[in-house]
Amino acid sequence: MQVETFGAHVAEGTVGLVGLSNYWSWQIERFRTLAAAAGLPGCEVLQHHHTYFRARTDQGGLRSRDGAIGVTDGQLLSYLRAEPGMSLVAYSPLLSGGYVRADKPLDESYDHAGTRARKLALDDVVRETGATANQVVLAWLMGGELSIIPLVGASSVAQLDETLASVDLELTADQRYRLDAACRN
Repeated sequence: MQVETFGAHVAEGTVGLVGLSNYWSWQIERFRTLAAAAGLPGCEVLQHHHTYFRARTDQGGLRSRDGAIGVTDGQLLSYLRAEPGMSLVAYSPLLSGGYVRADKPLDESYDHAGTRARKLALDDVVRETGATANQVVLAWLMGGELSIIPLVGASSVAQLDETLASVDLELTADQRYRLDAACRN
């Protein structure tokens, strides 16, 4: 990570703020510490895979033998809670159709008891709101205690309309509580 290079881009105005994508929490903190020591802008935005269902992150993968780097885990969420000025850009929040398309099975990393508990809670809230699972997931991401910006792609006007409708979906305190409670199981 080139702290000085990022700082120079911010100083010349070609970059508005610094963001990091797919780093371990310790690397993010190292970057921020080095930037602060040098009087340079620190990281304000993180971009990681994040969604309502949580993938296992304890198994090595393509980019790291130590686990699934770039996938939001408990350490990263805890880090974000401790740094309220930071935002998370959540990519692939809809699992490429995994919430709504039977022909898009979830990756094997989602095959665990936690996913089953979250699916039951999600299905209940979908029934209660009349919204789609995608809309509930996006509303859950945007309306929580952390600053999360879902990064969503659409390949049709219908998908865009569905995504935009999630902005107006307000989950009740009870619905959010049940969705969050399933995350603790």
